[in-house]
Amino acid sequence: MTWIPAGIRRRRPTPYGLLPLASVLGLTFLTGCGTSLLSTTSTPVAASPSTTGSSPSTTVPVNGEVAVAFPVVACTDPANGGAPIKSKTGWNPTILLAPVPTSLVGKVAFYTDGVHTVLGPSGWACALVATGPAATASGQGGTPPATNSTGDTATTVPTAVPTAGQNGAMAAQGGTTLAVFPSNDPNPPTSGPPNPGTEGIFATYATTGADAGVDLVCPFFTLPRWQTQSAGCSTTEPFGETTEVLTPDVTQVTDPPGLVGSLAASGGQAAVTGVVLFPQVPSAISYGNPVAVAAESCALTASPLCPTVLSDFEVREFPVPPSG
Repeated sequence: MTWIPAGIRRRRPTPYGLLPLASVLGLTFLTGCGTSLLSTTSTPVAASPSTTGSSPSTTVPVNGEVAVAFPVVACTDPANGGAPIKSKTGWNPTILLAPVPTSLVGKVAFYTDGVHTVLGPSGWACALVATGPAATASGQGGTPPATNSTGDTATTVPTAVPTAGQNGAMAAQGGTTLAVFPSNDPNPPTSGPPNPGTEGIFATYATTGADAGVDLVCPFFTLPRWQTQSAGCSTTEPFGETTEVLTPDVTQVTDPPGLVGSLAASGGQAAVTGVVLFPQVPSAISYGNPVAVAAESCALTASPLCPTVLSDFEVREFPVPPSG
């Protein structure tokens, strides 16, 4: 028996796993204290310096921002007549708290299918995207506009969509993609990989146990050779595409204007930025066991919104490996 001095009480150990959760919850409540959750007051945000100088960082520093309430819009399922998707658990929130800069109140909203949630411009629409070979055959991807040396649109020439990255994953079996796009878009990008230059936010979810998941991550992370060969994905990044390893599990990708690269909707007149998330679980990766992965591309005319959209995705949708 361990001797304890008089007047000193033994502190019970905190159960494993509860302390991080309590810390997160405490931070959420503290950031909202003393503020109006629906306030329109703007808070200055420090610019995020880029470590490469060629692409913006996707991490937005929290310098005085508070957790504010943003509306939540239900995504629709075109295969079900465009009906809003309702969560099977019965949890269908209409607002969510998030540490997003208060200057964006009224400008952004959350979009969800009841399982995954992404941030996007207010007043837009969200829908599931048909994926797999059948969707590609009848979809939109595969013929980006060519440009001449002056940057003007020239004759359209057939160009194959990359067989890896997000474009490849959307054309393979085993993935789920949400598209957030302007509500007045006459040709919603829901029937397959989007055409180059399509404005929108595209989030793809899969596991490395399916071709879609392998395609999603193989250009940016190391996988067993047999697994990449089985999926038929290329581990070579398109020429001109730039990447930055933010953490061992997160890679930022930038496709410059005119390049049909790994990211959905790349190849238009504006650059497309995105992130690829792959939890590094050595034991699972080395044996080729399924690991949940995800990627998001941001193709917006108002590109300054992309760092906030991608930063929220990195935190909110990071695939948490199962314990044990």
